[in-house]
Amino acid sequence: MAMKILFAGAGALGTRFGYMLFKNGEDVTFIDSWQEHIDTIKRNGLKVIIDDKELGNCNISIYRPEEAKGKYDVVFVATKSMQLKSMLNKVKHLIHDDTKIICILNGLGHVDTLKEFVKEENILIGVTVWTSGLGGPGILKAYGTGKTEIKQVKEDNLDKTLKLIEKLNKSGLNMNYSADTYQSIWHKAGLNCVLNTYCTLIDCNINEYGSYEKHLDLTRAVLNEVTAVGRAEGINVNQEVIEKNIENCFDPRTAGLHYPSLYQDMKNGRLTEIDYLNGAISKLGKKHDIPTPVCDVITLMIHSKEHIGGNK
Repeated sequence: MAMKILFAGAGALGTRFGYMLFKNGEDVTFIDSWQEHIDTIKRNGLKVIIDDKELGNCNISIYRPEEAKGKYDVVFVATKSMQLKSMLNKVKHLIHDDTKIICILNGLGHVDTLKEFVKEENILIGVTVWTSGLGGPGILKAYGTGKTEIKQVKEDNLDKTLKLIEKLNKSGLNMNYSADTYQSIWHKAGLNCVLNTYCTLIDCNINEYGSYEKHLDLTRAVLNEVTAVGRAEGINVNQEVIEKNIENCFDPRTAGLHYPSLYQDMKNGRLTEIDYLNGAISKLGKKHDIPTPVCDVITLMIHSKEHIGGNK
């Protein structure tokens, strides 16, 4: 029997995962607030382009949050970090006692928000290296493949979750249950605290950032704080691993020509996820009495750019 799966957010990653599950016969519904995107998908279906190949249009249901009805087995939250709470408020009528919530958002601090809406054993927190994009309203444009690490916040009835992951993987999501998921989340956050912010402030792509001979000094100024705060939170943060991951992004054949998402949000006049990256490090630093002067200043600088640009 097909699972009823809701994507709370039909952006780049939501549409990619949703398409994969729909193609494998699951009952997929998208929720979004971008009216042009909704209208285009309702009229034409979701146009799918992967690795520059057009794979046709998929007639996947899409609604505004207040229009959706029914109860769902799985809800993927696929919003921007700062929209998580308001989205959960809008879809709480679609969540029942057994609904599993899967959260693979960038940044830190999402579990606390999710716990306000669902039981801890129903929260699956994860980190993904899948990438995706939108080629305009109603157009999924993505490249390559990826994988996702996932962990149940409170490991009661874990067998149900493992069976769910097995089902999801039949659609090619490459999910792996891992006890090290929190470490991976922090490692990805560390990478984003460096590349997202510096590329935005310096106005460069990832390869250009890496071409500066003293890039490691800049990188370590942030990562020293991320590592200290992460360890105070009980996470085994390995700074060398994050530094290596960042270096691996410099090659134009990997992510070198990419402008990070925070850069793109800033350029397009949108608010950024800074409060869930360097801003979260600053906040947790205060909790543990650990000074975080670099993350403090970077957070203020990004907010000042948002303010000057009138981002919203």
